[in-house]
Amino acid sequence: MGRAPLRRQTKILNYLQDVPEVSVAELVRLTGASVATIRRDLLDMEKNGLLVRTFGGARCAVQQSLVMRTFEHRSMLQHDEKLAIAAAAAELIKPGMTIVIDSGTTCWHFSTQLKLKEITPLRIITPALAVIETLGGTEGIEIHLVGGLFRISNLDFYGALSASMFNNFRADAAILGCDSFLPSDGAFSQDMDSAVISQAMVQCADKRILLCDHSKFNQKGCYRILTLQEIHYVITNQPDKAFKNAPYEVIIAESSQDTE
Repeated sequence: MGRAPLRRQTKILNYLQDVPEVSVAELVRLTGASVATIRRDLLDMEKNGLLVRTFGGARCAVQQSLVMRTFEHRSMLQHDEKLAIAAAAAELIKPGMTIVIDSGTTCWHFSTQLKLKEITPLRIITPALAVIETLGGTEGIEIHLVGGLFRISNLDFYGALSASMFNNFRADAAILGCDSFLPSDGAFSQDMDSAVISQAMVQCADKRILLCDHSKFNQKGCYRILTLQEIHYVITNQPDKAFKNAPYEVIIAESSQDTE
């Protein structure tokens, strides 16, 4: 799939997170594409289980799912930035890789990008219900769910049992989020339970990819997730002067708002 169709389909999927149903005419106005192009996009997206076509439009494949109800508000914060970061992260993933995916909205968008880009085969290890819901029905993707205590506020599993389960795996890459990122110090969480799980992911992965929009820069976070030396990539939407001598690679992902 080319960049233009991927960008359109991501925008359509994003729009359907806010409305129960959308018409072809609305999508033409939203994307600037022709009616025929939108109809082809909807057909492709329905085949991939991303939506359900209706008479004259489309609706979400799953109405009012637990993931949508829980993440709806959080997903809209820095939404364009998160989508751009997720898309850039997916560019680092190659067929045949084993990936550990953290919970959180940016990691959820990342899993959606894997589906849109049709990157298969993949092996996914995750404690996140949102990732399971997004990728669970995708052919060529094998998913290992890390269980434990279930946390409804974040739709993930946590605790000592969850952390210990990561010792049974070896992954090519870990996709991680954070509450706080200090470019000259590392990544942090405000929550100890989340930090313990993230640290376990770090230990089982060969490369660590941090997804972090600019709103997380220099925020307070009590519990360390990653030291600078443990980070291989930071994918964000804004440069920072502290990146100049950083021991990790920085990828700046431009959102649609940045390029308009």
